[in-house]
Amino acid sequence: MSYPQSEQVEQLRRQYEQQFAELRETQRRLSELSCTVTAPRRVVAVTVGHGGVVKDVKFPSGAYKRMTPAELESAVLTTITDAQQQVADEAADVIAPTLPPGVDARKLFSGDVDLQSLLPPTPELRPTTRDVMNIRD
Repeated sequence: MSYPQSEQVEQLRRQYEQQFAELRETQRRLSELSCTVTAPRRVVAVTVGHGGVVKDVKFPSGAYKRMTPAELESAVLTTITDAQQQVADEAADVIAPTLPPGVDARKLFSGDVDLQSLLPPTPELRPTTRDVMNIRD
């Protein structure tokens, strides 16, 4: 004999397992993200991983030898920034399908989303409810 509640519980368990598997896959894909950017004239090549962590810096040519320290500094910092932006864009692409509708993953990763805007509005309570709950302004 089958009970409707048992079937509902089983369905909920399957949904949970599916969501958990999808979450593990998303985490795996994020952890494997890596992006390498090479500066013009092959002055420097920078590899960053998920979270923008610099994993490698290489100087693939001798072009850096002809640069002033300020030029080299600028090239290195610009290349790091470009690589970090690219890996953030890739991470946004990975995470976007898991976000609620209307949430821009790129804006979320860049910090341009007001997280409070994602919350439902605070409901207005009727005066009688406010009295029962002893809520005063």
